[in-house]
Amino acid sequence: MALATGNRPFAQKVVGTAASLARDNPEFPVLAVAAAHARGVLRSDTDALAQAASAHLDPWGRSSAAEDLGVVLTADPRERPRAVSHLEQALHGYESTGALRDAARVRARLRELGVRHRHWTRAKRPASGWDSLTDTEHAVAALIAKGLTNRQAAAQMFLSPHTVSTHLRHVFTKLGIASRVELARLVAERERAGSAGDGA
Repeated sequence: MALATGNRPFAQKVVGTAASLARDNPEFPVLAVAAAHARGVLRSDTDALAQAASAHLDPWGRSSAAEDLGVVLTADPRERPRAVSHLEQALHGYESTGALRDAARVRARLRELGVRHRHWTRAKRPASGWDSLTDTEHAVAALIAKGLTNRQAAAQMFLSPHTVSTHLRHVFTKLGIASRVELARLVAERERAGSAGDGA
């Protein structure tokens, strides 16, 4: 975040602190991995990022380091195959942990490199009802039910507003509704039913 806002001195402090923590606590290898990840991001150090991508114990952490490594590699056209490979590793990791927003961001990065991934499964689904919705349609429904516009939902999901509009039409058709108000009501009812079930 410090780098994204142009505050490199603060980013350097963060990396220094992470390195100190790792050095002072060798019994906690996770700190060394976090320090390597931070150093890799600050210095665009592919070796440090590769180390973090393989050594993070947390699946989301491995995916994050793999994404950062892929981003650094995209700066060199000769490294495009490696960049794609690490971004795909990140995508699969994010999807496996349910990090849909992170997965959507990586899909967008891959699209910029000319690689397209379907973000739904071909599993058999019923023709209508909640179970008929894809993961992406569920995500769109949840955001729209919160009152977001198509454009706002698109920004959160790293999709185009047109794509969100298409998914929303599919949601309406599958749920047999015709308005955002009806969608919000159905989502609220479903959440209430889920909460009641958890308390039973």
